[in-house]
Amino acid sequence: MSQGRVIDDQGIFHIHEVYYNEVGEITAISENPIAPAGESLEELAKDLEHYAEAMKKPVLRLAEIVW
Repeated sequence: MSQGRVIDDQGIFHIHEVYYNEVGEITAISENPIAPAGESLEELAKDLEHYAEAMKKPVLRLAEIVW
């Protein structure tokens, strides 16, 4: 399972795709930040909703993530 999450990398905030195992532990993080995209305005709007959801979750600090 994966979800977009805000990552704090030494005071710079980005949204990354974060991957979890069956028990909710982080197993991987996308190397580069992800960006909203879509082949239509509707798809872009839907993708932006995922980013808004990421903003509602606690910020993850890159230096504290162990996988």
